[in-house]
Formats: sequence, structure tokens, C-alpha cells
Amino acid sequence: MRAHNVGVLISTATARSVGADNDSQIDRESGSDLAEALGRLGLSPLSLTADDALDLTLRRTRLRACLLAAHGHAGGLGRIQALLELRKIPFVGPSAQVTGLAYDKLRARQILAYHSLPVPTTVALGGAEPPSRHAIGLLGWPCVLKPRRGSHAAGVRLLADADAVARATEVADADAGEMLLERAVLGREVQVVLLHGKVLGTMEVVREADDLAQIRAMTCPPGLTRSQLKGIGNLAEHATRALGLVRGAARVDILVHPRHNEVVLEAEPCPDLRRVGVVARVARAAGLRYEALVQELLRGLVDVPERVAPARSVRQAPAPVVEAAAAPLQ
Repeated sequence: MRAHNVGVLISTATARSVGADNDSQIDRESGSDLAEALGRLGLSPLSLTADDALDLTLRRTRLRACLLAAHGHAGGLGRIQALLELRKIPFVGPSAQVTGLAYDKLRARQILAYHSLPVPTTVALGGAEPPSRHAIGLLGWPCVLKPRRGSHAAGVRLLADADAVARATEVADADAGEMLLERAVLGREVQVVLLHGKVLGTMEVVREADDLAQIRAMTCPPGLTRSQLKGIGNLAEHATRALGLVRGAARVDILVHPRHNEVVLEAEPCPDLRRVGVVARVARAAGLRYEALVQELLRGLVDVPERVAPARSVRQAPAPVVEAAAAPLQ
């Protein structure tokens, strides 16, 4: 039987966005890992570059399905997904429209708030209508400044006082850059990984104080009670349903306050799929090795030959694993 051709879409390094170079490196590593896993599953991986010639490439190439190794603006804006939809090529992950909405932190928070889910108090900067001083004053400080559309915590800064908030507001207005200013929420950051809308597991991350894009340590599962983990998982599932992120892998970042109040920071529609990424680490802790994870992502799109289909091992109550992050992860 002939193996199915499965495309692995990798973005180019030309995207002009904060953290584009880091996204490009993650794309290359994700693409390499996904292609290797597809080969081990008995499928035929085809690496494709998401460049200006992608439409022509898709029309010339016979593909059964596509996996996206595109992060940041390349995958988050939904343009690649829109092209795949136009060419009627099935792909892993949410639709173009759903991806674009979830990647837009402001719109996503509006949707989550409409569904009564807790989100940080947020003010948009750099738009056609700048926020009033009163609105900014209500946030207080410290505040967090971040790009409206971005990933891997690139460009995220903690503003400790009123002067820093004022300077950031003036710069954003002058550059017309789309930024968000949000009230800082103290707590532990827990990243919930979901597969087809269901919780696969959770990872607590600790960031470097002077560079929020760098993760110093990760713990899987987090040192929380069973009821806390269940509550966080339910919150993440509600968030993904509200945003429509029920196809493929998704990640919901939640801050857990010492008084056990939770706040949804964001939902990532195009999470890192490298072997060393949070999704793969959480899957491994749940007893799902990398090839089995890729097979689950392709469920319903491609039939994996039974002779090479990986079995899922079952592990009971894994002990927390604390490991230092060797690369920027988000």
C-alpha cells in the first residue's frame, strides 16, 4: 500500500514581527521533528515552505493532509490556513477564522469575557482612538505591556511605575503600534495543553525576571491539588470552546493567584510542536510519546498503517518532573 503524502508547512524568516527570528527557529525545529515522526509512522512527509509560491506548490503537490510548523504571525494570522481551505486540503488545527481571532489577544479576551471567563483588565494602545488617561489610570501599576498579536512572550515587558506606563503609552501612540496594556496579575503561570478540545495535561513555567520570553524551569504536573488542577482544566476547556479551538492541539495559559483565583492570559491556536516543546513534554508525561501525539493530531485525516502505529502507554499518577528549559519555550 502506498504511503500517504502529508505536508509539513514551515514559514519563512521574512515575517516582520516581534520575535520573528525566534519563531523561525522554532518553525524549523518543529518541521524537522514532525517530518521525522511522520516517517516513523509509515507516512511520506513533504516539507513545504510557506512563501509567496505556496499556492502554486499546493496546486502541484498531491497531499492527503497538512501539519503546520508555523508559529507567530506566520501561523497565527490564519493566512496559511485560509489558503489550505481554498485548495480544499485538510490540515491539523483550527480554521483560518478561528485561528486569527484567537491570535488577536484583544478580540479573544472580549470573547472570553462575554462567556464570563476571567481575563486581565486590558487597554488597547496605538489604535485609531487612544485610551483616555482615566482608563489608563484605572489600571494602576505594575502593568504588563505586550503586542496585541504575538507569541512566545516576545516583546512582553513589566512596567513597574506610573512613569514607565506613561512612556510606553506615548511610544505606542507615536508608532501606531498595536499593543495591549494590562493590569499585572500575580500568581503562578500554568500552561494547559489540550488535544481536540480535551485537557491532555498541564505544565507550570517559571520565567526569568529580567526577560519574560525566557523560561527558567518547568514542572509537570504542577504542584497543585487535584481539585485545583481539575478547576484549571475546566477553565481551559471552556476557553477553547468559547474560541472554537477544538481541532488539533491548543494551549491555554492561566495565572493562578495564591488565593486560588485564576485568570486566563491567552489561548494559543498554534502551539510549539517540537519534541522539546511544552505540548510534547506534557504529552510524554501523560504517557503519549511523540509519534503517538502526531498520530492523534492526524486522527480523522490520515490512517496510519497498523504495523507501525504506536501504542499509547498508560502511566498512573506521574510524579512532578522539574526541568530547566534549554531554549525559549512558550
